[in-house]
Amino acid sequence: MNKIYFNKNIQLIHKEIQGKLKKTNKIIDTYLNSEIPIIPKLGKYFFKKKGKQLRPVLCLLSSKMINKNYSKLKTDIYMSAALEFIHAATLLHDDVIDKGTIRRGQKSINEIWNNKFSVLLGDFMFSKSFQLMNQGKSLKAMGHLSEVSSKISEGEFLQLSNENNMNLKSNEYIKIISLKTAELFGATLKIPAVLAEKNNKEINNLYKLGINFGIIFQIIDDTLDYFGDKKTGKQIGKDFMEGKITLPIILLLKKIPINNAKKLKEIFNKNNRNQKDFNFAFSQLEKYEIKKDCLSYAKKYQIKSENILGKYNNKQSKLLKDLLVSSIKRQN
Repeated sequence: MNKIYFNKNIQLIHKEIQGKLKKTNKIIDTYLNSEIPIIPKLGKYFFKKKGKQLRPVLCLLSSKMINKNYSKLKTDIYMSAALEFIHAATLLHDDVIDKGTIRRGQKSINEIWNNKFSVLLGDFMFSKSFQLMNQGKSLKAMGHLSEVSSKISEGEFLQLSNENNMNLKSNEYIKIISLKTAELFGATLKIPAVLAEKNNKEINNLYKLGINFGIIFQIIDDTLDYFGDKKTGKQIGKDFMEGKITLPIILLLKKIPINNAKKLKEIFNKNNRNQKDFNFAFSQLEKYEIKKDCLSYAKKYQIKSENILGKYNNKQSKLLKDLLVSSIKRQN
């Protein structure tokens, strides 16, 4: 039911900005063109299933929330397309790093073709994002998005450096997901304010709002790796099998007895984990009510976000608030 509630909120937001979203997708299709036939072929396959398109959608929603002349603006459309290309590039590279075989319910590029094609397509999309940034006609906005691209890479490096690190602290985890996931959401919400030359306070507030949303989204995503089901659309145990230390495991290690903590550490130090290993970890997570702890952790960021959204009073801010609430309820 809560997954339905979340999807319903996404649909309402799509409806709110559908005109510009259609233009965004047309631009994406145009920028996938190339004289090299394999590039549009791979690009069309990748975008065959577009997913929720949260980054461009939230960029356009933020633009509508803060701009009275929203309908006359065009630069936000180009920036929303640039954000989608940056996100797409990170997914293509992630699938190579994580050896992912499924992306948005279909076989990944690296699974059908190979890693080289996936990396090169990601590089191509990064280059297109910079071309699109130029269409935004704002050096300041381009600078922010360029900075985000480097921060995402830093997040990837930080995550890779902490693989199987059972001593990872919650604040270090937040640092990783802030760079890897939340920074792009921060840019997503603040870029429209940069384009409209709003004051620094408003730009920073929208940036913080995006960061908070990104952190919430990733915490819940990591929690669903253990507590999700088919209805959530999350592949259960994927992060666990890959040996990723995420918030549920970090919080669990604070609660369980020494002997069980030792066993859990041994499991994560193995080259490969199996279903029996997952069952043990899951039994401990359930016993010590870690799902509840993760929810409480995410709600701290929800409260911060609602304080920022309180400065706005329109349909768009209400939609954003509902999205925050439903994002957390995905795990209930």
